[in-house]
Amino acid sequence: MASLCSGQLQDRKDHKAKLRAQPQAQPQLQPQDQPSSSSSPTSPPAPPTTMSSTPPSPGDLQAEGLISEVVDIYQQLSALEADLRPCTVINELFGRLVGLSIQTVSEAVTNKFEFQFESESESDFEFKLHIALQVLSDARVASILPKLHQICSTAEYYLEFHWASYISGDDASSSPEEVQSRLEKFPYYGNYTDLTRMELSALSSLASPASPLRKFAFIGSGPLPLTSLCICSSTSPAPTTVFNIDIALPAITLSSQLSQRLGPHGAGMSFTHAPAGDSSTDLRGYDVVYLAALVGGSQEEKEEALGQVVSRMSAGALLVVRSAERLRRLMYPTFDPTTPRVLQHLDICLAVHPYNKVVNSVIIGRVKAQAPREERRKSERRSSKL
Repeated sequence: MASLCSGQLQDRKDHKAKLRAQPQAQPQLQPQDQPSSSSSPTSPPAPPTTMSSTPPSPGDLQAEGLISEVVDIYQQLSALEADLRPCTVINELFGRLVGLSIQTVSEAVTNKFEFQFESESESDFEFKLHIALQVLSDARVASILPKLHQICSTAEYYLEFHWASYISGDDASSSPEEVQSRLEKFPYYGNYTDLTRMELSALSSLASPASPLRKFAFIGSGPLPLTSLCICSSTSPAPTTVFNIDIALPAITLSSQLSQRLGPHGAGMSFTHAPAGDSSTDLRGYDVVYLAALVGGSQEEKEEALGQVVSRMSAGALLVVRSAERLRRLMYPTFDPTTPRVLQHLDICLAVHPYNKVVNSVIIGRVKAQAPREERRKSERRSSKL
């Protein structure tokens, strides 16, 4: 960095002296300090008597509004956690959360520190460090995010189970067309079809024309396997199969029944009840394997599942990992594909982050040739020390 002349140094000293003379900002009240509704109210700290010389920026105000909205939604969902099955209140709260999550806002508002360096004149330096009010990095949001993800996961399962039961019908008297018509009434049907089209477009850019993608597996398919159904209906007339895998037996039972009642609309689907890391589930020969967004609630858990899955895949096959970016991380955990543990298994090919109503991002990697088991263990030990 270029050295400062004596006049500039004196200006810096004078500026620091002014900052020390200014009153210190009051600490922000954290969630754990907030009085509960059942406790006697306490007065928050009095605001500073002297107003800050720098008013809040529009980004600050926007971030604070989003933070308040997230906390309000979370508090209401937490109060209903004992029963997250679909109802008017639950549906409205998650509608608000989805709408908030897909907003397009500045990265500085979302989760980065915003640094502002201003020069008031060509001969005078004034450095200002402005930390914008953040959403994801704000303590009020960061402290509730893991629990919010759990609530979203549970509620999503109940929502899919409710709709899969309705779509299948109470008996087998409905025609496949009637079942398909009910399927298309699912509130997020359009989101899933758009997401699947986005993923298939990304996958097709990585496939060889001589070897089209025909054999898919989906880990974490859930009670309502919309992605799998979209894959079967969106690809070319050549036979396409999707192998659906889920850890929840009721989900597999219901989704298998739904597939049967869809008739030709559910052709090509098969199902098995197994965890993601089940060593008996052979994934060799599959062109593409999906890891659902809710497989693994943290980076560590996702990396563990990924390692177990790719060890049963063929070298050169494609792994699709669903993730979330920006405010969409309020609903789903994010996934970092650049860690040593991931890169020892995959050549990361591309990542797609939507800005429309689609919630999930998609990360696609090509499976590397696997080293012998003992060599892999040594590599994993080396990676864990990094």
